[in-house]
Amino acid sequence: MLPEKRNIRLPESYQKKVRPAHPPQETGAFETPIALPEEEEDHLLETLTSQQEPESSAPPPKKKLRGHEKKPKEGRKKHRWIWLLIAVMCCFMLICSAVLGVYLVNATQNDFLWLDLEQLPHRDATILYAQNRTTGEWEEYARLESTQQKKWVSLSEIPEDMQHAFVAVEDRDFYEHHGVSWKRTIFAVLNEVKKMITGTYFGGEDGIKQGASTITQQLVKNLTRDEESSGIDGYFRKVREIWRALRLDATYDKDQILEAYLNVISFTGNTAGVEAESIKLFGKSANELSLAQCASIAAITKNPTRYDPVSNPDTHLSRRNYILYEMWQQGYITEEEYNTASAEPIGLSPGYLPVNETPVTSYFTDKVLDDVSAALREEYGLNGVETTNLLYNGGLRIYTTVDPQLQEQMENAMLYGNFFPQSGLGVKTTAYVYDEDGSRVVDENGNPVTEEVIEYPQAAMVSVDYEGRLCAVVGGLGEKEVSRGFNRGTDALRQVGSTMKPIGAYALALQQEKITWSTPFLDAPVRQIEDENTGEMKDWPANFSKTYSEKNMLVADALAQSINTVAVRVGELAGVNNIYRFVTEQLEISSFTKEDKDSGPMILGSSTYGVTPCELAGAYMMFGNGGTFTTLHCYESVQTGAGREILVPDVETKQVLDSDTAYVMNRLLRGVMEGNGTAAGYSVGGSMDSIGKTGTSSDNRDYWFVGLTPYYVAATWYGYDSGFALNTSAGTHAPTSAWRYVMRKAQNGLETKEFPVDSTVVQEEYCLSSGGIATVNCPRTATGYYQADNLPGMCTEHAA
Repeated sequence: MLPEKRNIRLPESYQKKVRPAHPPQETGAFETPIALPEEEEDHLLETLTSQQEPESSAPPPKKKLRGHEKKPKEGRKKHRWIWLLIAVMCCFMLICSAVLGVYLVNATQNDFLWLDLEQLPHRDATILYAQNRTTGEWEEYARLESTQQKKWVSLSEIPEDMQHAFVAVEDRDFYEHHGVSWKRTIFAVLNEVKKMITGTYFGGEDGIKQGASTITQQLVKNLTRDEESSGIDGYFRKVREIWRALRLDATYDKDQILEAYLNVISFTGNTAGVEAESIKLFGKSANELSLAQCASIAAITKNPTRYDPVSNPDTHLSRRNYILYEMWQQGYITEEEYNTASAEPIGLSPGYLPVNETPVTSYFTDKVLDDVSAALREEYGLNGVETTNLLYNGGLRIYTTVDPQLQEQMENAMLYGNFFPQSGLGVKTTAYVYDEDGSRVVDENGNPVTEEVIEYPQAAMVSVDYEGRLCAVVGGLGEKEVSRGFNRGTDALRQVGSTMKPIGAYALALQQEKITWSTPFLDAPVRQIEDENTGEMKDWPANFSKTYSEKNMLVADALAQSINTVAVRVGELAGVNNIYRFVTEQLEISSFTKEDKDSGPMILGSSTYGVTPCELAGAYMMFGNGGTFTTLHCYESVQTGAGREILVPDVETKQVLDSDTAYVMNRLLRGVMEGNGTAAGYSVGGSMDSIGKTGTSSDNRDYWFVGLTPYYVAATWYGYDSGFALNTSAGTHAPTSAWRYVMRKAQNGLETKEFPVDSTVVQEEYCLSSGGIATVNCPRTATGYYQADNLPGMCTEHAA
């Protein structure tokens, strides 16, 4: 509330219509107009109202018209045009008002993101939360500290002298207007009009340029960061500011607005708010400051550089005393208090204000920030600057899907595990040179500048659960040095090799009941193709071993040993176009192109661009949860600190494989880690089941392993960023070894679980030679898993 003005005995000089001999002068134009003394205003008003109009003779009598006489037609036409002009003007004003109204509604529809004053105390940091997997409670995982030094205090902790100092110098009518001072606004408009017409403001080129912004308008500008602009854009910005100020004043009371203003206004350096600036300059809280020190704080905000008491003490002192003078003139302090405070030296005593810096963020946090940023831009139409401002200065609360224990173990594997060989594998390569802003350096001809560097192999690992939650991400080897850099786990597109076979060829062929666990296929070249380098015809596809058995091989064995020839025959049986639709539409792999509708990309994983570890892990989800796929997501909810939810990810769960198909595929992938499988001996061990698939791209450019336990699906990649061939047998099982290490650590202490079992799937003994249901005469048999309505026939090779 506005404090009652004190009964002040003015000095004798003032009672004689003369200001004090030496009123404080501020260097530069005042923000408030210089008013006439009351007596002079009254005298001027009396003079104007006492002037009388000169007496005049009585008006001549009206001319009487005869009954049949009418007004001239010209007069009637003139009146019609006047009324028509008025009607047109009214219509025009109504249209303009409607257009302006629509514009303001659209331009300010996101204001709840910036102008929620209840949210302001929480804007010291954005906090990312993780759910404790034991208690279910949400716990802090990471913080994004505000980019400003600030410390929130309530209005009751801010001395009245400081409140009055700001009101006196920034907005003397603060407690009377409704967010906007129309008198000051009209004066500012007229000032701008005069400037456009004459090139000068009232009072000259640098004359009286009274600021039209009230405290409420300044608060709006601080919170929305609606950028200053010139010309028509500048006028529209001002219209938005006025509209927002009126709405803010209608929503909150004056104390709430003043409290917010005093906590967010900018000061010297990177400091915001009176409490932080008080500690910074005087080494104590705002509620401990003297009257003069309160005025010093208020003196800075008009131009923090010019009125910095450290670098410009004389200019600052002049501004401070001017504010004290205004406080006296407006009745906030007595003459004695004014004289005492204005004689007080600045008396700086700098205090310690801790700077909370955000450490280098984890790869998982980077993914969250990227996804939340993208969602904010799409949902609210924010630009990059607005999105960054909201993330780092908005005080958001982001409830993530991270599993902290798993994230820690994955980071340790990449940092200390030594699973991924680098020593002796450095290769010379050419790289672009970038400047400090991350832009490519170019020469005088505009060509990118390059340099020769030594490149070492890299790695990435991504884990998801069976509800589509991204649990952990590591996007590189060694110590992470920058925030939001290149994240190989979510952004690196790599050839996936044989890890493509289960999610396309085998899964669809089994779903279509065109194969069973033990269907035999010939291990021999499928056809000949032209060699791109020599132009000669060659056998295709080649197995990893570069050899063919030229015999039938059963599906279970071919998948376990990753035989390319059998995979191509199975995939072409399922249909390449069907595989393309399945992996792009159902499994939501976004990097495949129409040119990838061929056997090589869709069956053997040699697509145009490749697949990210994140999307590959998501694709394998269906094998561990009964055939469902859930949209991958790294956060559950984004809220303001005051609890208002502003984002929820669009998550969909769909059945992409029949449950029996998914379970048969699950058991087929178990064979990869047993017997002659390519990952034999790398299971998690103990009573926790584990399945998976290895993958190698052509020329050993990429090594992969996708492993599943009843808790997690994890995809691991190893290779050179530039695509050099690894040519090292030591790296073949690097992803598999790292995966086993991580899962043993991360699942330690978790309850033993099993993969979902489909009760309709039947187990039958089959002949290891023919693949048919075994008879008593079959010499070698094994147990296979079959869909109930898709059993193979009886073995004919060993019939009785």
